[in-house]
Amino acid sequence: MDAATLAKIRGGMAGLAPPQPRQQVGNRECAYSFDSPYAEGGLFVNLKTFAGCGRDFVQKDASRSQTLLYAHHRWTKTPKEDVEMSEPTTLGVGVQGGFESEDARYDIVKVRSLAVVSDEITLIQLPCSDIPEYVTMLVDACLDHESGTAESDRAWALVEDEAKPSKYAETLIQLKPEEGGRSEPLNPDPASWRCELDGSSENLWLNLSTGYVGGGRDQSAWGGPKGSNGALRHFESTGKKYPLVVKLGTISAAGAELYSYAPDEDGPVLDPKLADHLRFWGINIMSSEKTEKTTAELEVDANQKFEWSAIAEAGSQLTPLSGVGLTGLVNLGNSCYMNSVLHLLASVPEIGRRYHGLVDDTEKLGPAALSLVNVADPSSDHLAQTARFISALRSKRYAKPTESLVDPSLAIAERPTLSSDVATKAAAATVAPRGFRALFGKGHVEFSTPRQQDAAEYLIHVLDTLSKAEAPALASDGRLTQAAEQANNEPGPKPVEYGPYDVLSSAPTQQLFAFKVEEKTTCLQSQKVRHKAQTEFTLALEVPESIVPRPTTEQEAKKPKLEETSKPRCPLDACLSHWAATESVVDYTSPATGLRGEASRHTRLQTCPRYLLVKINRYYATADWTEKKLDVLVEVPEKLDLSQLRAPSVRPAGEEELPDEEKPPPPKFVPDPGILAQLLSMGFDENGCKRACKATNNAGPEAASEWVFSHMDDADFSAPFVDDDAPSEKKVDEASINELVMFGFTPREAEAALVACSGNKEHAANWLFEQGDNRDQAVADVLDGPSAAAAPAAPADFDDGPPTYELKGLVSHIGSNTGCGHYVAHIREKDGRWVIFDDEKVAHSKSPPVQLAYLYLYARK
Repeated sequence: MDAATLAKIRGGMAGLAPPQPRQQVGNRECAYSFDSPYAEGGLFVNLKTFAGCGRDFVQKDASRSQTLLYAHHRWTKTPKEDVEMSEPTTLGVGVQGGFESEDARYDIVKVRSLAVVSDEITLIQLPCSDIPEYVTMLVDACLDHESGTAESDRAWALVEDEAKPSKYAETLIQLKPEEGGRSEPLNPDPASWRCELDGSSENLWLNLSTGYVGGGRDQSAWGGPKGSNGALRHFESTGKKYPLVVKLGTISAAGAELYSYAPDEDGPVLDPKLADHLRFWGINIMSSEKTEKTTAELEVDANQKFEWSAIAEAGSQLTPLSGVGLTGLVNLGNSCYMNSVLHLLASVPEIGRRYHGLVDDTEKLGPAALSLVNVADPSSDHLAQTARFISALRSKRYAKPTESLVDPSLAIAERPTLSSDVATKAAAATVAPRGFRALFGKGHVEFSTPRQQDAAEYLIHVLDTLSKAEAPALASDGRLTQAAEQANNEPGPKPVEYGPYDVLSSAPTQQLFAFKVEEKTTCLQSQKVRHKAQTEFTLALEVPESIVPRPTTEQEAKKPKLEETSKPRCPLDACLSHWAATESVVDYTSPATGLRGEASRHTRLQTCPRYLLVKINRYYATADWTEKKLDVLVEVPEKLDLSQLRAPSVRPAGEEELPDEEKPPPPKFVPDPGILAQLLSMGFDENGCKRACKATNNAGPEAASEWVFSHMDDADFSAPFVDDDAPSEKKVDEASINELVMFGFTPREAEAALVACSGNKEHAANWLFEQGDNRDQAVADVLDGPSAAAAPAAPADFDDGPPTYELKGLVSHIGSNTGCGHYVAHIREKDGRWVIFDDEKVAHSKSPPVQLAYLYLYARK
């Protein structure tokens, strides 16, 4: 090593210290791009800030941070000679006992160096005796630091923590017959065991305290055993005092599957005294044999047969794709909802031009992206994170090498082993939007968690969060304006339509999808009308019950498997007609007359956005408040004409608006004292007498007494009298509110739903689900009265145009509800070809599930 380089190293050591245990170190990914140690230039780590930098960004980072020294590492994949893929025993990937990762086929050769970064970059491979020992220690500390990033992204398991001993096991109460326990020991013959609720013989669980045998939860939806849920019902019916249950068919000398229903455990547990507790009920654990699989083993079986792409494509053989706009996204663990949404957004040309540039076919990140990521801390900057992933997907920087492409429907064990060069390039072509997920989820009660989420809700959240970050950046000297100038100055041909300076150039990205809806209420007493306008970003449609009735609990239990029946069909036009249908509003207090009566209400589109997001609500609440998915095929056209949904641009002649301020409500009813006194003197109950006065509108003692004689046997005759017409009429049953709150709704939401549904709990739950993203506004309208008409936005804020559209993309969901399962995106390219984006898998789509999608993206023609 020359003396000048050594002098730079010694000079750059000042103030450097190793990272702390909980400190984030970017040793797996560049902060400005998605370059990794597999990249051709390797990955640099700033020894002062610990930020990761790709080769294209390290010198600018060094200049900004005034740092000379960087840790550097370069990884290469080399195929293993003999690899045996073991059978999985745990539902997980990359964890002990789980499904093998494709990386198991390769050894990874890691070369680390010290990088001296100035006008030139000098790499000194380690170990090197000339380098001060402290500097070598710093490099090792940075590159060995665990930050829980790339290598753990693909490693996931169904159960986050291993089962632990239940705190209820040590002091478990086991009831004798006289104390309410089982009257006799269990028959040692497993063939004699039956559920005490419905007589079924599979999926049986023994309550270790009471000896009750009940069915487990129904798991048939994903290929598991049926269940009566009797074990859980028994726990609830006995005051929730006896939480430990054991699955009878899993008992053997090796142990058994145990579960705790206790709210503070509610999951798989261990019982150190299991043998003793089973002996109490006549079961000898040492002589027992396992006859059923555990829940985890059943889920492993189901997932071995469950190839996401094959299901989404009905088993079609898929042709893998790579190139511009054909880059997949790593699943970070239950992040398919995010990946599907990001693919949908990246397919919109205007978003690509704002956050990448005007030309997609680039080897590096686009000029707009390079401008936006040029900040001190990209990890905390929404514009930088958006530019990173948009440019990564719009360019060909992270396109997989053609030699690495295989049919994504093939099991990992069936895929060929790649050469070292191809495998390394394929590993470098990886986009894992963990920074985007962390930043856009920060502070959100749901999106900050690793749980599965609703893709439609997440899309709106992203657009809303992004619009707040974009507001200051759209000023004349703002970052987005400067990025647009950079994009406009790039060489090469440029698209003319919808360039960076189109009508939306100064508007937030969400305005591409924004439209105004107009709600028109007609008072049938005065024939006067009221118009209320509000901004929406999705057209949320219901499947009409008249076409697809919601099954009853009994029908749900007896519902045949999907492959055994043909699903009902519903045209999209029927959903649109249902959305636009005129509804009757009962008990409407007219602002014009001050009297109660009827009104009619319907909704129309006031503007038509450039891109229309259509959401089909395929979910409903059952009688036990469980969210279920409708088995229905929605016939969605490739071309959509919404002319019939447009609000008239000119108001009809003679139409008169309702007064802005509603008249005060009628005064509270007061029973006539004279009539009330006469009725009371006859010995009738006071509350019933008040009801008589109210029902007859204080017409007189004779009319009131006749009403009493006709209704004195009514169940509520003597109940406390409440004036239903008084302003306080929105009070509802407290018990009903509490029931809804138990299912995750707030007390205010529960009250509003019950008011809107006249106290019907089942309808109230459905009402809350149907409100979707507008739930807060709907609740406010019910409890506080309809809000004043939204102030119309400036014309430039809405890109209104012809109501004709073409289908551009869709997000489909596999699973029983939006909080579980899997999301897949399909994008239609300019040539009409459909492409499936299933996390990292990108392939030509032969049969896009247009009739089964959850979210549709239409582009205006």
